[in-house]
Amino acid sequence: MTSRREQFVDASAELTGFPRVQLFGTGMSDKYLQALDEILSVEVVDEFLALCTRAADTSGNAGVSGIVQHASWGPIARNIIILWYCGTWTALPDAWRAVHGTAPTDLDHVVSAEAYQMGLQWVAAGAHPAGARQQGFGAWAISPAETVS
Repeated sequence: MTSRREQFVDASAELTGFPRVQLFGTGMSDKYLQALDEILSVEVVDEFLALCTRAADTSGNAGVSGIVQHASWGPIARNIIILWYCGTWTALPDAWRAVHGTAPTDLDHVVSAEAYQMGLQWVAAGAHPAGARQQGFGAWAISPAETVS
């Protein structure tokens, strides 16, 4: 049986376009899953993960990507993408809250300093998180095209 963390990373891989190994490599999967549980509840997260698993089993990537457009699950899927890329949670839309309720932790916030540093946005841009990692002496003199491998 697949663990919740593995289900979460599988769904996240489909949503973000990054391979599982890279998501696990960030070291953030447990922290992000915990944040989701606190914001949405374990029951809602489990239902979302089950939906993603069924979608992947029946339609592959197209099924999981289709969840992004779903009225109820889309806001959660989009927030998970933002969570992985930026390390931030964006408050769910008022329309979603009106139907599903609110949580005191459903506020715009950076999950942690580590989440900011490990965001996939830096990998996608071939950059370093500003103020978080040293680039080395004279790095400012190297154009970005030379540093991308």
